[in-house]
Amino acid sequence: MSAVEMRSERMPLGDGFTVSFVFQNRKLEADWQPRVPYGRKGRKYLPAYRLARDEFLRRLAKRTGLNVLVVDL
Repeated sequence: MSAVEMRSERMPLGDGFTVSFVFQNRKLEADWQPRVPYGRKGRKYLPAYRLARDEFLRRLAKRTGLNVLVVDL
């Protein structure tokens, strides 16, 4: 299989937080701006993050024909 690389635009999560994704070398990376939120207050962004991530992975699967599986721990 040839190398697959794909990048997303910045996706808004609320309160000035955004996330963008890069898929390369069979790894998914997320870049939060201005920083990764943490603690109880940070958890409120989890649903928006998952929606953004899932949208990116849908685009990746459609573009490449790959099957994509995410395991949240």
